[in-house]
Amino acid sequence: MPQKPLKANKKIDKKKEAANRHGKGAVTRKGKFEKPPKKGKALEAFKEEKDLSKAINKRNESNVAGLAEQKGGKLKTIKGPPPVLAPKDKQKKDKQKGAPSKPSSEDMED
Repeated sequence: MPQKPLKANKKIDKKKEAANRHGKGAVTRKGKFEKPPKKGKALEAFKEEKDLSKAINKRNESNVAGLAEQKGGKLKTIKGPPPVLAPKDKQKKDKQKGAPSKPSSEDMED
């Protein structure tokens, strides 16, 4: 049976850029991609799911670290510095400066 000629010399057209981008490249966004829901039950379910995944990840990391130690190596997990404006960090900074912080339940018992 006769075959059609191969299309090796034919050029493939590229897609045109979107007209509204005006020559700009794609932007990679930073930050959280998970936004917690605002309703009560959905928020509780979201928090439980997040806690569960944290526990699973922690256990998986410890299992892998144990296996690495058995085989003669070491596995260290490196965590980045905490966020700059975390509430606990802010309280520590306030205590260092000598500013009065909110009284805790321990202070009220004395």
